[in-house]
Amino acid sequence: MVFYWIPITSSEASIQWDAVDVHYSSQKYFADHVRAGELPFWTPYIFSGFPFLADPQVGAWYPPNWPFFLVGVTPRGIQFELLLHAVLACLGAFFFLQRFVSNRPAAMVGALAYGLSGFFAEHSPHVGMFCTAAGLPWLLLCFDRALESALLRNTIFAGLVGSTMILAGHFQVALYSFAALGLFATAKLIERPKSALRVFSILAGAAAISLLLSMIQTLPGLELAANSVRSGANYATSHERVLQPSALLNFFWPNATGVFNGVSDASYYLYSGFFLIPLALLGLKNRALRIPGLLLTVLPLWYMLGPDGGLYRLGAIIPGLHRVRAPIHFLFVAVLGLAMLAASGTAWLLERWKMRWLIVLLPVLFFVDVFYWNSVANPLAYARASFDDLYGNRERLAEEKVLPTQPALTRFEMPERLTVFGPLNHPLDLRLEAVYGYNPLELQSYAEYMAAAQTNRKLLNGLNVTRQLNAKLGAIEPNPNALPRAYFARKIIQVSTPAESLALLPTLDPAEAAIVQGTASSSEGTVSSEPGYKFQYRTAQPALLKISIPYFPGWTASIAGRQYEILRVDHALMGVMVPAGQNELVLHYRSNRFSLAATLTGITLLAILLVLAGTWRTSSRVPISH
Repeated sequence: MVFYWIPITSSEASIQWDAVDVHYSSQKYFADHVRAGELPFWTPYIFSGFPFLADPQVGAWYPPNWPFFLVGVTPRGIQFELLLHAVLACLGAFFFLQRFVSNRPAAMVGALAYGLSGFFAEHSPHVGMFCTAAGLPWLLLCFDRALESALLRNTIFAGLVGSTMILAGHFQVALYSFAALGLFATAKLIERPKSALRVFSILAGAAAISLLLSMIQTLPGLELAANSVRSGANYATSHERVLQPSALLNFFWPNATGVFNGVSDASYYLYSGFFLIPLALLGLKNRALRIPGLLLTVLPLWYMLGPDGGLYRLGAIIPGLHRVRAPIHFLFVAVLGLAMLAASGTAWLLERWKMRWLIVLLPVLFFVDVFYWNSVANPLAYARASFDDLYGNRERLAEEKVLPTQPALTRFEMPERLTVFGPLNHPLDLRLEAVYGYNPLELQSYAEYMAAAQTNRKLLNGLNVTRQLNAKLGAIEPNPNALPRAYFARKIIQVSTPAESLALLPTLDPAEAAIVQGTASSSEGTVSSEPGYKFQYRTAQPALLKISIPYFPGWTASIAGRQYEILRVDHALMGVMVPAGQNELVLHYRSNRFSLAATLTGITLLAILLVLAGTWRTSSRVPISH
């Protein structure tokens, strides 16, 4: 509470960057819909339409977020989310370290070194990363307890923790957390080789439970990722956000990387207390903690060096890991390893000197140090201005000047990533249909369409853009050539591959022609779901109806109860070959994978509750002697 007192109470402190642009906007949008009794599977407000609930960053199914969703998400509420998870990180580290050191003050020092570390200060804007990393000590604690006793129950608890870490919304940090579990398990195997069967049983059980319980988010998220700009990413040789050896000085001095001098790239803020490294070196005297502490510290730091270090290239061989960027994000695991050793070093000091005042002095000095450098003076932890000054007033400008004059069922366009209207995802806040947004999982084909639209401005007509922001003039201009949300194609250009359609975009005039990928055909079926859109049309002969909504699996089209195939049109959008006559086309979206995913999660949760109830009854039985 002391550490977070300023950001949770001061009117001149605010969340910033991605905490606003990604997490606040998406959480508020989701919370508003949930409180209205709806699940927002699709949103029309960003990227001309986006599968909102498939995005893991929303954290829709992460249990600690639910109280905030129910009461309503606010900027200050996001700050309380960070406070809650800092408490969880410190408590988890404290209980975990107590198993290895001889006294509580030593465990407290280690807990402060982890839960109030530079990693959490730096990633305060990245709420999903923050929440996921807070669960790591609890994951290792449950595994360690399962090794000692109550195998089934503690394995289930490890799986429960693991699933929540996945549901928190940051796949990379969750993946690194499970890698840390593997390193800790390796240390245990080195210590007790005969426990191999038990170790592998716990790992397999915890991993299976984690995956099955998180299916409600994982399956839709994988579908989105497969269609996103990340689908073709390969970071195996990337040097983006790798650990610079010179940044290791930041372990000893908080401004070694220039954070307090206004350096914008803060990816190397490692400071977690001046005493951390000296205490960790002393902690190497403890043989019981030496191996796990070194494994959790050295291997992540080695990996963080990136391709030039070698380990990162080796890791990229594992399927999926080549799409994981920014190895510097592995830092929290190294910090926990150092915290383990620092707790051991503190215990050694307290046992050697046996001075009562030292029991109080060491934790207090450690806290004061990180409190000042990682909170009070740290520009990464929170903004030194009010939310209104930074974001709210500018968003209200859009609410007053843009929203009232935007014609219904048309879209607004402006250069991407401008903060002129506050949060980058302000269309979600304002319920303003826009062709832009801010999300690392933007649909690949749509991103390519918008890239082509930077030179071929006619493509914006096909997106139903009626008004545009001219950033140079600071004026909103009408677009008289905007096409309707749905319209008939005058000419069809047939292509067979995405590459062919992409090559035609720079010269395409959507008003004159439509690029159709595949063969236009129709199939019969019934559609019983509530519609997302209804289009009244009239045509004298079968024709292609172009619809300016991004193509994505899960959309269905029907006319008079008969289902029709949705075609990929103009590389990124949808179209339907409609029959002649005067009819109504009904479009509806629902995730292809959500029902299956929710069922898997529900069945797994029910099975876990039944097993836990059974183990609880068994353990509570007391034999009666006569």
